[in-house]
Amino acid sequence: MDRDAYVVCVLEQLYRALGRRDVFASPSVRWADPRARLLDGPQWEAVQADVLPA
Repeated sequence: MDRDAYVVCVLEQLYRALGRRDVFASPSVRWADPRARLLDGPQWEAVQADVLPA
């Protein structure tokens, strides 16, 4: 395996992921994945009526 070619490939994939905003810094509040904070399941069902208009 050509190490330099591998590094270029990894950097290219990272660049593409950054452009799609698919790379997140998990301990950060500002740069964390916003989908991780969404409510799901019973928590969403409990507040759904208050959030969505009738």
